[in-house]
This record gives sequence, structure tokens and C-alpha cells, in this order.
Amino acid sequence: MSSKLLYCRNPAIPRRRQQGLSLVEIMVALVLGLFLTAGVLTVYLGNKQSYRLNEALARLQENARYAFEIMGRDIRMAGYFGCSSRFVSLTNTLNNATGFLWDFGKAVYGYEAISATAWNETLDAAITSPLGNRDIVVIRKAADRSVLITGQPSNSGDCNNSASYTKDLKISSTTGLSVNDIVVATNCSHASVLQITNLNTGNNVVHNTGSVSAGPGNATGDLGACYAGDGQLIKIDTFVYYISNNPANLPSLYRKQGASVPLELVEGVRDMQITYGVDTDNDGAIDVYSTAQTVTNNTQWDKAKSVRVALLLMSVENNVVDIEQTYRYNGADVPAGDRRLYQSFEATFTLRNRVE
Repeated sequence: MSSKLLYCRNPAIPRRRQQGLSLVEIMVALVLGLFLTAGVLTVYLGNKQSYRLNEALARLQENARYAFEIMGRDIRMAGYFGCSSRFVSLTNTLNNATGFLWDFGKAVYGYEAISATAWNETLDAAITSPLGNRDIVVIRKAADRSVLITGQPSNSGDCNNSASYTKDLKISSTTGLSVNDIVVATNCSHASVLQITNLNTGNNVVHNTGSVSAGPGNATGDLGACYAGDGQLIKIDTFVYYISNNPANLPSLYRKQGASVPLELVEGVRDMQITYGVDTDNDGAIDVYSTAQTVTNNTQWDKAKSVRVALLLMSVENNVVDIEQTYRYNGADVPAGDRRLYQSFEATFTLRNRVE
């Protein structure tokens, strides 16, 4: 029996195609992804830091403009009584007429910081919680709006005798006026400071002596002049600018009007230094810029014709700059002590009522 060798040929094994990625390829992809992510993060963080820096700088400049706008408006009008104060004789009928809030004969006044806890003169209690080593400026002026004085009722507008000086003032409108307001009556040759004790029907302003619910009250009813027919009545007040910490414990510029609560104007004002342009020889031109202490010692406040204000502003946020700054302020190089952005600003304001 013949035997046949039977050959069994195995079918060809098909070549398998790779599915997915190998471990090496995955690792390479991850490394490349990390590099790309790091690059994107670097660009993002750089742009974010640049944005924070630019935003902080813009905020400092905006705050400085706002501070100087408000301060400048008050300083320029210091001593304004409806007319130029150079030609006005002033009578102050208030009780405590030389008190801090009522001494309207001093149009501009200042306090020079001599240490972290003291100024060249003892501060009035009305200036609450000021920071040391920062100057303070005081401005006294009338408001922008006025009402006409049409007569003094008891004498029908007759100003030929001194009996009219104690009479009530009849005005064109009582809008904007209230009992206890401190006002000034003026006719461009004389001005009288008084407190309104009543507003009668017929738009009559009463300024009696005696006790009042708020304010100093009037020591006398004699205004020292008659204002019937050609006078005007204007609210008048004392304004104080100083640096104090706000509720967030950041130094800020505050503005206090009269006996009211101080108003925070600008946050992040680290320092304020003030000098005064003084006409020492009465020729109408400023001869020297002096500190408040020097002006006080030389009895020259009535010769001050301008106020120069230097502000040092800082960003509210820390870590705005990469390294601590050394900034130039008030003629000296000062290390910041943190990584906030700092910038100094300076402006000079002329007292318009003392310009020749």
C-alpha cells in the first residue's frame, strides 16, 4: 500500500496594523504638550502682569487728576466772599470767631508735620486721625452759588443809618439754605459772617443771638454794614485736606467740610507735602516757597498767594512690580518697602482772590 505524504500548508498569517500610539510616542507628545502649555502660560502671565502694571499706572494718574481737580477748585477760591477778598472788609459776628472752623479771616492756613506724631502747631480736634509726617492744608471760602439780598425789611432797604445793620435780610430765594447754615453777606466792599437762626415767610433771613441747635451761634446781630439792594448771601465753610488711614487700613486723602464727617477722596495716597508761595516784599510777585511752619513763624499767611501740593500715590494692590521701587519724592530717593507701584505728582494753585 502506497502511502502519500500529505502536506498541510499553514495559511499565511496576515500582517497586523498598529492601532493607537506606542508608549514612546505618547511620552513624546506629553513632553511637547508640556512645552506648549508652559509657553502659553508664560505669555499669559506676562500679559496679565503687564495689564496689572498698566492698570495700576492708569489708576494712579486718574486719582492724581481727581485729587488735584477737587483741591485746586477749593484752593483757587480761598478767601472768596462773592468778590475779591483784597477789597472786602470782613466782620465776623459768630461766637468763637477765631475758632478753627469759624476763623474766616484766614483764607488759607497750614500745618507742617515735624514728626510721626506732631505738627508745628497743635491740631484742632476737628481734624480726626491724621497720619504723621504728612502736611495739612486748611481753606476757607464761600460757595459758588449765591442769592440776592433785596432788602432789610425793617428799614425798607434804607442803608443811610447804622440802625439797619442789625435787621433781618430779605433774599430773593431760600433755595439751598437752611436754619443753622453759616453764611456771608457781601456787597463787594464789606462782608459779614453770620449764622441763620430762622427763615421766615417772605424769604427773611433771621440772625438773632442766643443758643442754637448746631454751630457757634451769633455773638451779635450787628452786621457792621447794610446789604439791602446790592448785596448777596452765600454759604461759607472751612475745608481741610489731610491724609488718614481708610477702613481698609490704606493711607488716603480726606476732605473735611466744616463740622461734617470727613470724606475719603482718593485711596492710596501715601504722602502729602505742601509749601506756600509768599510775596515777602508786597510787590505782587511770589518771592519764595515756604513750609507752613516758616509762614506761621514769620506771620505771613496774609501774604501767601499760591499753594504747591506734592502727592505720592501708591497702587492699592501689592506685587504689581517685579522688584521693590526706589522712588523720587520731595527731593529725596525713598525705598518703597513693598512691591506696590508708586508715582509722585505735583501741582501749584494760585489764590485768585490775592492776584494783583
